[in-house]
Amino acid sequence: MIVRLSAAALLACACASAHAARPFVTDDARIVDPGGYQVESYVKQQRNAREDEFWFLPAWNPGTSVELTFGGYSLHNAEEGRARALIAQAKTLLVPLRANDFGLAVTLGALGQDPLGSTGGLRWGPYVNLIGSRSWFDDAVVVHANAGLLDDRSAGVTRYTWGLGGEIAAGPRLWGIVEAYNQKGEKPSGQIGLRYWVLPNRLQVDGTLGAQPAASPHRSWISVGLRFLF
Repeated sequence: MIVRLSAAALLACACASAHAARPFVTDDARIVDPGGYQVESYVKQQRNAREDEFWFLPAWNPGTSVELTFGGYSLHNAEEGRARALIAQAKTLLVPLRANDFGLAVTLGALGQDPLGSTGGLRWGPYVNLIGSRSWFDDAVVVHANAGLLDDRSAGVTRYTWGLGGEIAAGPRLWGIVEAYNQKGEKPSGQIGLRYWVLPNRLQVDGTLGAQPAASPHRSWISVGLRFLF
């Protein structure tokens, strides 16, 4: 079951900026400010299965054009037990995203997975993700597109991944998001969500409703998260 979540782990691991990131799975062409830190944490619960996830993803920019992330998640399935994964990643900007313009970024990293039912410990696989973002109306609308490749050594396959998401300003502190994403060998997933800045560009709360409608059995979920920049 953890293999099904590889795309989510890959695409969610380093989203960091004053606007995008949580609750997106799709990454954006922004990084944490030089010398800055970010912590993202959220819980995700399947609505038609007894399964829960907990994610913890801290990021740091040491004062360069590179953002570093090291974190992971744990999953508990009432029938199949527990699984976990760790993420180690570096992200850099090729073209910084500016208002009414486009930006490009790339991430390189490794995903260590300990699948449900496994007794062999973490199995690490490298990945790369190419990211493009486009801004309109002074950042009131921003669209992000991802294309990636993951060497999933826990399953012994190479997975192509993609994501497409949009964020829309609904007020000074409120944003709406919509996105779709997938990996090779799985059915596409989609979600909608909201983020609200309790303290602008410092403390954010967010949530999503998502589904994988073509999966068998059908999967749907809810997530609630917190994001802190300092």
